[in-house]
Amino acid sequence: MPLGGAALLGDGGRMGNVIAFVPATGGTGSTTLAAAVAVRAAAAGRSTVAVDLDRLSGRLDVVLGLEQEEGWRWPDLAEVCGVVDGRRLIRQLPTVRGASALTFGAADAAVDAGAGGFGQVGGVREPGRALEPGRALEPDGVLGPGQAAYRLEEVGEWLERACDVVAGLREAADIVVLDCPRDERVLEAMADEVDVVVLTVGTDVAQVASAAAAVPLVRLALDRVRLRPSSASAGPRVPPLEPWVVLRGGRVDEQLHDLLMDHLDVPVVGAVADDRHVRADLSAGRPPGARARGSVVEMADRLLLRLVSQLDAA
Repeated sequence: MPLGGAALLGDGGRMGNVIAFVPATGGTGSTTLAAAVAVRAAAAGRSTVAVDLDRLSGRLDVVLGLEQEEGWRWPDLAEVCGVVDGRRLIRQLPTVRGASALTFGAADAAVDAGAGGFGQVGGVREPGRALEPGRALEPDGVLGPGQAAYRLEEVGEWLERACDVVAGLREAADIVVLDCPRDERVLEAMADEVDVVVLTVGTDVAQVASAAAAVPLVRLALDRVRLRPSSASAGPRVPPLEPWVVLRGGRVDEQLHDLLMDHLDVPVVGAVADDRHVRADLSAGRPPGARARGSVVEMADRLLLRLVSQLDAA
């Protein structure tokens, strides 16, 4: 099925809202919060897609409980060229609780770049080989569902394709949730698409110090693209995009909240306390946000409300 070419706009031609999650350090629950936002947005009746952009340690499918579900993953889009038809792509993705997800799939699906040919989709097939989208070679030579062979490629090449995919999804869904790595190249690549960047920050001394270094880098990565005259965004030059900070820790001192706001000059949306139900839910295959209570759900709902309110006021 070809996915390239002109993408379809959503109802009334209005593009969806894109919210990106970036961890200031590891262990701050950025992926968990991103997953919860996707699930809660879908529960509120919004068409939602969660996108894993962490090539090295992406695990969004595991957090969402989708690792065994059939559907397309990133390797299935290896031959995509140009902005995708988001609606057609969404129909091929696995879903959970009404939210679709584009992830990398199982790490053991990766093969050396020299293996060639496998995982080609978008209507392109190797001559004489009838490969199905979402299938890859298993050890016995049989194609397994949802495990297209991962083609190693240069990061710039992948990011160019990822931008086209996200642009197409934005035109087809109400909410697009990006689970990003700590990599300024990813933020720069997505800067023209995102409406909000959420930076998750831990509360111990080392994590706060990392946040102090991360905030200026996030600003720089976004502004380098959004404020340049050649930005791909149509219309007037967009204003600077300030990251929203979410604190993550067992206890969050009020002084720390004020310190971050004053010292880093960023809005602190709030704090996510330890939620004993999250780990149990993940073990049981239930995604974050499936329960209608808990600190993670409360923060997800707060972020969604803030996102919609900000864009309505723009």
